[in-house]
Amino acid sequence: MIKMIAVDLDGTLLNSNSQVSMENAEAIQEAQSQGVLVTIATGRAFYDAKQICSQAGISTPVIGANGATLHDADGQPIHSIPINRDKAMEVLAWLEANQYYYEAMTDRGIYTPQNGHELMSIEMDRVLSSNPNMTLQSLLHALEKQYEQHGLARIPSYRHVPEEAEIYNILGFSFEAEKLEAGRKRYLEDSELTMVISADHNFEVEHPLASKGSALMRMADMHQIPLSEVMAVGDSYNDISMLKIAGRSVAMGNAHQQIKDLCSTVTLSNQDNGVAHAIRQVLGHSLSL
Repeated sequence: MIKMIAVDLDGTLLNSNSQVSMENAEAIQEAQSQGVLVTIATGRAFYDAKQICSQAGISTPVIGANGATLHDADGQPIHSIPINRDKAMEVLAWLEANQYYYEAMTDRGIYTPQNGHELMSIEMDRVLSSNPNMTLQSLLHALEKQYEQHGLARIPSYRHVPEEAEIYNILGFSFEAEKLEAGRKRYLEDSELTMVISADHNFEVEHPLASKGSALMRMADMHQIPLSEVMAVGDSYNDISMLKIAGRSVAMGNAHQQIKDLCSTVTLSNQDNGVAHAIRQVLGHSLSL
């Protein structure tokens, strides 16, 4: 019997318009009404995820910043693992010097460079001129998640991130394949950080002990729920840590093939209410026991 469900946001619970469908929201509420603990597990900041859920009429605990933060359903912080401040400044300095669009996710907001739009415009011009198969619309759609986040604060430089802010996650973003690969390779090999990929054009770094999987283990332990009774649903590489430890792992129909291969089952796509489908399948199974 499944007693806990962890659900990713982008590409999973959210459709292509970055919204929670009524069917997905109702399925979550149905699970909660049957005593199942549902938690959001996302790379987004807690306050951004909470805003999205509130608009959909759902309230859950939130595993945020790819597992670096944990909040209860009332929004109270339970646990956090910030990046070492000096290390975070080192990463931000490198990203800024190499003209990446970046975001520093903190307990006070998501700090991003004032010239971020300009950097992205320059990259889009380069990519469109060298890749005729790409469209401006597809590139702008990839940027929507970044620009529409709740809590964004634009700053002249990374040096303006408040000294007292805890930095949980740093995101680098680029449309240029070589530039993107250079950033991914640099931080994949850095033993002081964990690097994850949550979308086609980004890479994210955090404390080496932070992951969705470790945060999910912590929450399950708090509620005395064995991992064998946990279901995790996701679509991308930053979901792997939680999909591997959950008793029931569910890949979205739109997930990368590597994600589908490691999961115990595959549901419908995020455009077809795949989360609701997965939840109702497992609720039906639970009720028949």
